[in-house]
Amino acid sequence: MMSVEPSKDDLERNVRLFVWFRVLFNARFYYPIFAVFFTSMGLSVSQFLWLNALWAVTIVLFELPSGVLADLVGRRQLVLFSALSMLVEMLLLIVAPQGAGWWLFAVCAVNRVLSGLAEAAASGADEALAYDSVKLLYDDESKRASRWDDILVATMRWRSLAMVVAMLVGALVFDHQRMTSLFGEFPAWVSLKLPILLCFISSIFCVAFAWHLTDLGIQKKSESERTHVSEVWLGVLAALKWVATTKWIAAIILGAVVIDAAARTFVTLQSTYFQWVQLPTYSWGIIGAGMSLSGWVVPLYVKGLAKRFSPRVNFMLAGGASFLGLAGVAMLHNILGVLPCFLVMLSLVHVGFLLSRYINQSAPSEQRASILSVSSLMLNLGYGCVSLAIGLAMNRAAQTLGETAAFGQALEWIAIGLFVGLLIWFIASRPFRKIED
Repeated sequence: MMSVEPSKDDLERNVRLFVWFRVLFNARFYYPIFAVFFTSMGLSVSQFLWLNALWAVTIVLFELPSGVLADLVGRRQLVLFSALSMLVEMLLLIVAPQGAGWWLFAVCAVNRVLSGLAEAAASGADEALAYDSVKLLYDDESKRASRWDDILVATMRWRSLAMVVAMLVGALVFDHQRMTSLFGEFPAWVSLKLPILLCFISSIFCVAFAWHLTDLGIQKKSESERTHVSEVWLGVLAALKWVATTKWIAAIILGAVVIDAAARTFVTLQSTYFQWVQLPTYSWGIIGAGMSLSGWVVPLYVKGLAKRFSPRVNFMLAGGASFLGLAGVAMLHNILGVLPCFLVMLSLVHVGFLLSRYINQSAPSEQRASILSVSSLMLNLGYGCVSLAIGLAMNRAAQTLGETAAFGQALEWIAIGLFVGLLIWFIASRPFRKIED
């Protein structure tokens, strides 16, 4: 239903707030030390992977219902819920007890569930609100597409800069030895929790950005109407039906799942990889900052590739880059392994741009958040399955080979899995290819 027509200023503000919300929501100060943070708290690598599988399961359960809710009651409410969930998520890690066994695991499990809820609520809702704001600003489809590409590029670039800062600062404050040499002695647990505290501050800004968004009145129900569970599930079925019947969209989502699941599983373990090849802790942030500049590199070529080649070819290019990166990481057990890590990150940014471009161009406004949520649900389902499988396999291999050798094997499994998955997808997706005009 359309209530009060939003002004041009409201629409432009929505676009700006979308960019800044995405930037701060995704630029987490704990990313350069993500896996090592949890193991330093007292968890094993296998427990950490199980927690990430729980995170992915939470997203799988709530991703699509949250997208449907966004279409029913308004996108702003879901973005605000996401920001508040992020705030509580960070607060839990700040107060989590170090080395507390299963009690620590339970607190971290609640943290991962909240993190999954935050991702599920924001995914689709913020992007749908921003894209429909652009749609109301421009009647001409070519101008709309051009503006949306520019917004995606701006988001990638600002997010890259924010990630550079987060990587450098996060790794620095986590390095207790370096921090004490700069600021004098203080307890080691303070350095451990500082990246989380900085994320908590970011979450406060995210809440403020979400609060100032303007809903467009595209939602199907007024604020006074109650939303029933049956309506949510009918919306879920409608979104799934749209994706299933729009076969070329279904095909590119599955291609993205194959690439994202492998690449993101490695990126999650990246700090453990740096520790495995014995890089100094302070260097992780510098390397992570360099990788974050992928948001500046990818826009230099991705718009041209998207216009020149079909979606199927574009996803094979992104998948090929990811495979080369993962194969390089699996073979190089020294500082040279840092170089192929960059290819893995480039492929993730490339895939994200392509998915947003193709889905938003095709999805109807009244279902946009739901359809974007189908995409995110599939990505996180794939990531969760791969993360859980690698975690279980590592745990089993570690009993006979030891954790170090098991980790090296896991890197090989991820690269081989991506190669096989890409080959199957390329053959299976041939009937559903679409060439962009």
